[in-house]
Parts: sequence; C-alpha cells; structure tokens
Amino acid sequence: MPDRHPVARLPRRLVIILTLILLLAAFFRFWQLGSFPPGFYHDEAYNSLDALSLTQGKTFPQFYEGWELYAQDAHAERPPTETRFPLFFEGNYGREPFHIYLMALSVKLFGPTPFAIRAVPALFGVLAVLTTFLAAKALFRPPTTDHRPPITIITPLAAAFALAILFPAVHFSRFGLRAMLFVPVETLAVYFFWKAVNYPITQSPISRSTLYFLISGFLVGFGLYIYAAARLFPLLFIVFVPVWFWRDRAALRAHWLNVGLMGGTAVLTALPLLIFFWQYPYFFVFRIAYVANKGKGAVEGKPYLTWLLNVPRVIVSFFWRGETHLRHNLPGRPYLDPIQIIFFLTGIFSIIRRLFQPRIFFLFLWLAVMLLPTIMSGDAPHFGRMTGAAPVVAIFIGLGVDTVYSVIGNRLSVIGKRSPITGYRLPITVYGLLITVLLLSAAWTGYDYFVRYANHPQIEADFYLPDWQMGQYAAQMSEDAIIYLTPAQEELATIYFALADPDRLQNYTGSETLLPLGVPGRESLYLVRPFDPLTLPRLQTIFPDGTVDPAADNYTPFHVSADAPRNLAQNRTDHSFAGKIRLAGWTESREADSVTFTLFWQAEDEMAQDYTAFIHLIDETGQPVAQIDRPPDGRPTNDWLPGEIIMDSFTIPLPPDLPEGGYTWITGFYYLPTLERLGKAATIESADFAD
Repeated sequence: MPDRHPVARLPRRLVIILTLILLLAAFFRFWQLGSFPPGFYHDEAYNSLDALSLTQGKTFPQFYEGWELYAQDAHAERPPTETRFPLFFEGNYGREPFHIYLMALSVKLFGPTPFAIRAVPALFGVLAVLTTFLAAKALFRPPTTDHRPPITIITPLAAAFALAILFPAVHFSRFGLRAMLFVPVETLAVYFFWKAVNYPITQSPISRSTLYFLISGFLVGFGLYIYAAARLFPLLFIVFVPVWFWRDRAALRAHWLNVGLMGGTAVLTALPLLIFFWQYPYFFVFRIAYVANKGKGAVEGKPYLTWLLNVPRVIVSFFWRGETHLRHNLPGRPYLDPIQIIFFLTGIFSIIRRLFQPRIFFLFLWLAVMLLPTIMSGDAPHFGRMTGAAPVVAIFIGLGVDTVYSVIGNRLSVIGKRSPITGYRLPITVYGLLITVLLLSAAWTGYDYFVRYANHPQIEADFYLPDWQMGQYAAQMSEDAIIYLTPAQEELATIYFALADPDRLQNYTGSETLLPLGVPGRESLYLVRPFDPLTLPRLQTIFPDGTVDPAADNYTPFHVSADAPRNLAQNRTDHSFAGKIRLAGWTESREADSVTFTLFWQAEDEMAQDYTAFIHLIDETGQPVAQIDRPPDGRPTNDWLPGEIIMDSFTIPLPPDLPEGGYTWITGFYYLPTLERLGKAATIESADFAD
C-alpha cells in the first residue's frame, strides 16, 4: 500500500464525520423500531418473558411452552439451584444472561413492548459502529517506537460507515436476539489488545499496556455471557499469539507476561459460567448439537463433511446467493451489495500479499474464526451466526475504500489543494465521488430493507404478527378474565408477552368432547383458531348470550359474561375426589349399542398431576363389563384452574351380549404411572341403563 502520513489524533472535523456516521447508524437501527419488523417473533418473545420475570422478582429457572421437559434431562443427576439472578437461562435451548438482564432494564424503562426489547440490540448496533472504528484504528496503528507510516484514518472511518449500513448488521440490530450485543465486546477486546501492543514498552513490570491487556482479557471472557458463538472467539488469540511470538521474538520478550495475564483474566471472568456448564454439561452442548445437526446442509453422522461443504456456501453468500430464510435476510440477497463487494475485494487484494505480517494475519484470522459459527452449523449460510464477522468485513471494506482513495490521490496529487485529512493534494471531486458511492450503498441498504424487505408478502407471518395482534386484543380484557386459546400450539411466547403474563392464557385443544366453561363469576374470552371448526358452534349452543367479535384473519373472539350459567347438567351431584376435583353433574344419552355421558367437573384446587378419567359399568359383583379410560380430552388436569368447570363427553360401547341385571356406572380419576386413584369413585345410578 502507498506510504501514508501518521495520524496522531482525530481532528475536530473527523469527530464530526464520525458523529454523522453514528447518527446514520442510529437512523437505520431505530427508525420505526417499535413497528418494524412487524409483530414479535417467538425467540424475541421468549427472551422477553425471562426479562419480564426478572422485573417481577420471580425465581429461576422459569420455563414456558413445556421446556421443563428438556430441563428434566439436564437436571437428572443434579437438581437446579433456585435463584433470582441466574447465570444462564435454561429455556428455549438455553441462553446466555447478559442480553436478558439488559432487556429487563429496558422493560423497566419502557414497559413490556417490542421497542423495549429491540432497543437493546439496536443500541449495541450503534455502539458496534464506534467500537469497529476504534478496533480498526488500533489494529493499523504501529507502536510509537515503529516509525513506519500507518494506514490513514480513512480505513477506520470507512469501516465504521460500512458497518453502519451493512444490511445484516442493520437487521440483527433491530431483532430482539443476542447476536449483535457481542460485536461491541468483540471489537473492544481487539481494540484494547492492539492498544496494549502499540503502547511504549517501559521498565515497569506493570504499565498501562498491562492494564489494556487485562481489559482485553476481561472482554474475551465476558463474551461467553453474551452469545454462544463467543465461545469460539478466544481461538483468535490462542492461534495468533504463538504465531506472533514465533515470528517476532522481541514481542515475545516484551509481552509474554502480559499476554499470560490476559489469558488468566479471560478464564477468571468466564469461570462462573464455566462452572455452571461443568455442573450441567447438557446446556453446554444442547444448543450446539441442535444447530450442527439441523438444516438442509447437515450430513447426518458426518459433521466434518457438513463443515467442508459449508465453506463454499458461506463464501458464495457474500457475493451471489445469500441466506434464504426470510426472518434473517431478504431471501437470496448477498451479504454485501455490489458496491460493498468491490471495496471488500479491493481491501483483501490490497493486503493479502502481506498476509504473514502480524496485523494482517490477525485480520484474516479474525474473519476465519468468526465465520466458524455458520460453517459449523447445518443450515449455512446463516447470517445471524455471521454477526461476529460483520466488523471484520467492514474493516476490509474500509481498507478497500482507503486503497481506492490513495491510488486516485497519488495519481492526482499534483492537482488541487492539500487534503485536510491526510496531507495529500487531492481534488475535491475525489471526495465527492467516494462520498457519493458510499451514500449510494447506504441508499441501496435502505431500499432493500425498508422497502423490499418490509413489503415481502410473508414477513408478517414469519415475525408472528397474527399472534402478536391476538395477544394485544386479549390483553384488553380485565385482569380477572379467563382467556382460552384453541387449538393448542407449541409456540406461545409471543402471545404470553403481549399479555405480559404467561399464566393468563389457557391453551387447550378443542374437540368434539371437552369444553372448558370457565369459572363462575369470571368472564371468559375464547380465541378460536380456524383449525378448530368444532368449538365455536358448541360455544354458541351452550352460551346463547355469548358474543362474537369481528373475526380476525387467524382467530374468532367469543365473549362469555361472568354471570352466564356454566353447569348445564341434567343431573346434579356434589362428589369430591380427594378435594381436588368435584363432580358437579352429568347428562346421559342412550343408543342401541352405547351410552354417552357428559360429565361436568369443577377443579377444587391446583393439581400437579395429569390424571386419567374413567367411567366403568360394573355388575353386581363389582366387575367391569364396559369401560372407557382416558385423560380429559385436550386439557390435562394439571392445567385446570381452581373453580374452573370442565365439560367432557365419554361414549362407552356396550357389549352385544350384556345380560339383563343390576348394573352401576361409576366414574373417577387415577394417576396412570402408579394406578393410584384420586379419592373414591362416584356412583351414577340409572334405572334403565341396561336391558
């Protein structure tokens, strides 16, 4: 690269330029953040539920959507330690804590809204632009004892601009996930490492250089609390330092102790989380194993082959065909736009001939390490897992801009005024040309993101807008109202967060037999999905005074007042099963070869067990001659609310050769794993149930 004049500090005008770049980054990340992306995707909402639980002072671990079943495997040998401030959040494959604590703080400030959750990665996305500038500036600034001219300030400035407008960086800064929070920590670790290397060597064993190494080590260790991909980040220094010391013995003599202290600081910083993983190794490998073996590119049983095949896929994704997952990218859009591609390749070719110079080698190694998370996954290219590579890509783009700037500047240096930035003589038209090209790239990102991506026909569904709108509708109900959703679905976090309370939603599968009738004295709202065609007609029959609101695209709301009758049994009774469930009544209908009982149960208390219901026809000797045993259809007893009435129908086939005589119907509950009955069975007497 051409010789350049050293830059001792940022002139005021460059501070202004950097500020403008940060404002541009803030615009891309915060504009319409509360409404775009539309809706609120499941993983964002799951993070938000943990953040909300932190603000509510709940005890962890907390699980939603049945994730406690996975936790049972994790805690098979060691029970969980209950705490209000966990080191690791165990639900949804397990997540690092830093972003959730920051989201909890944001929820405290702004309330439980998508903006509060997304503002955290958006803020760190802006911060990443500044820290990328600092990292590039430190990386290409030789020590004060080295009189070789450094790269101009153009490289870090252009790198900051590139990251500010990089499409994937913009998107994942607006997505309530944790990936973007790692970028400022990653780049600050690089910044302090090279700031330590650049600092003059002194006779004192502890100097400012030592402090910078310690800060870098702390940040390397702290990255493990942010993002799973950060577990690979230390590999950058583990590989680089031996190569650096081998090629530069003076660096070995000057920095071996400080680098050792840096490594020790990193380990000590990460130690609490490492101890957690040692106690519960399940959570260390669970997410990694899932990611590595899921996706179209995964080769079953041969991870090394998956990784090998992923390398060209990832490389191609920069220039030609990018990730096709709509939630992560405008499908097929390359990681870089054509302008960025030109500068990126120019930056690579401008320094690749000096690959084995320590700083150049470090930059290429940094890129390779941060691409490993997507290379080692089954669905590469995955732009979310490439987030750690974004600042390195931006620095290469910055190098490309700097190279173009310098080449044109050298050729035209005899014309025009001296540049106020570098001291080169350079026509003002070159400034205008480069700025115009870079602004064109920014406009390209803006159009692709806020126009093409925003108007994609599937984006609302992919970001769960229907679930978010349904949850917001239900949240308008009084706090005492019971909210039912049918049919049951696995992913409920979006609705839970819209309600600001997972316990408010009663999720069940509507069927021909079971129908929850709510709690007497409390209003009920039924959210009936189109996939359940049976429930709404039954509700309208049972609650003729209920009201149907205008249907949305994905659900029909049905309101039942607090004073609506809920025990519609022809025969009333008051039999209690061990103080847990009360049989309030029943109706009976006969066919030639079967009997149908519709039972009305009322929960008397919360239940931890999922009980099986039974109806038996017994003869005079107490032996069953006909029976049906099954759990309540679509709503297990451990989901029943105290006071809730459940209507469920059972059809029992009668034996064709049933002799005349005295028979009795009995009903009750038992716990299937042990066959232990819940209290005594209730007797149903009918004079004509057998001929």
